Amino acid sequence: MNKKVSLGICVSLIIIAITATFALTMVISSRVYDGIISGLSLRSINYKSVEEIENVVSNYFYGNIENQNSLSASLAEGYIKGLNDGNSRYLDSEEYAAYTAKLEGGITGIGVETAFDYRTGDFVITHVYENSPAEKAGLKELDVITAIADVPVHRGNYADLQENLYGSRLSAVKVEYERDGETKVVEPMLGFRIPSVSSRAESNVGYIKIKGFYKDTASEFKEAAEKLSEQGAESIIIDVRGTSEGSIDYAAQVIDVIVPTIQGNIAVLKDENGNIYKDKIYTAENSSIMMPFIVLINEETSGPAELFACDLRDISQAQLVGTRTAGVGTTQELFALEDGGAVLLTVALVEPKNGADAVYHEKGIEPTVEVNLATGNEIDIDLLTDEQDNQLRTAFNMLAA
Repeated sequence: MNKKVSLGICVSLIIIAITATFALTMVISSRVYDGIISGLSLRSINYKSVEEIENVVSNYFYGNIENQNSLSASLAEGYIKGLNDGNSRYLDSEEYAAYTAKLEGGITGIGVETAFDYRTGDFVITHVYENSPAEKAGLKELDVITAIADVPVHRGNYADLQENLYGSRLSAVKVEYERDGETKVVEPMLGFRIPSVSSRAESNVGYIKIKGFYKDTASEFKEAAEKLSEQGAESIIIDVRGTSEGSIDYAAQVIDVIVPTIQGNIAVLKDENGNIYKDKIYTAENSSIMMPFIVLINEETSGPAELFACDLRDISQAQLVGTRTAGVGTTQELFALEDGGAVLLTVALVEPKNGADAVYHEKGIEPTVEVNLATGNEIDIDLLTDEQDNQLRTAFNMLAA
């Protein structure tokens, strides 16, 4: 039996539906508005505080404000420090230029590796690169640097003075050093490109040290591995102890050189909501090196080097020898600013080959074979001989067995 609904009832139902929709829209809009207002209020408070400080300084500061740019840079630096993220930082224009130059072109300097020996108080040259300005100036391994740019080197300032030995600007740096009780002064030029990968062979075991993951690191690694193979290496020790610099992008390229083509990904970047960040999915598609690996790690193995160690363990069954890594499982991105500087900001979590269960952020990566340095971890590894470095010796013994 057909039932007819009166026009009045239809109109009433329509009005009720419109009213309900309007009410729901108002609730949602109100919440969005409250969120926006809350955010604006917080920002307003922040900006007001800055304005108040500026007024106080302008009216009462006893002295002249000579550099407004310095004030702006300090404000930006303080803002980023307020995030309490040790991996995010503000870079001024010079730091920005130096950072990008290193990432894209690698490390440059006079061509030496150095380390401070806390046992003796000496700042020691541990390696001089062939054909470098340092070599041409006469510097040699085990020379003790006593002053840089006329400033005496000691425990408290060696790290800052060491920076004078690196850089791409075409200028000389004054280096005073001692050898066999005699003091000499040389002025080698900066600008020499220092490879991020070094290698050597011992019997049928190859050794590769990765200092950082830069644009050319993958090609350097491939060349080193091929050379070791030609020299008869049947296995390789890869040393990423103390390695933290570079980027996840370039670490993934090195992993791609080593591991075979696999189903799935070697890494994915995830934002704070668990979504893929800017389509950053890394895969293994190129070549592979078919031999056993051991990766040396320690508490200073950080960032891209941790992804490298984690994926070689999970994809190529590499043994990890040493101590637990730093646990920096996030990645940073550069954002250029109008003042010529940039913000290096943590933007995503690194999810390695085995997914969320393998995430190492704030946990670190445990070695498969734990070995502490017998001499104590406070001593720079570069100052140890192969016999003193029992992490390296353990790895050699495992592969040579």
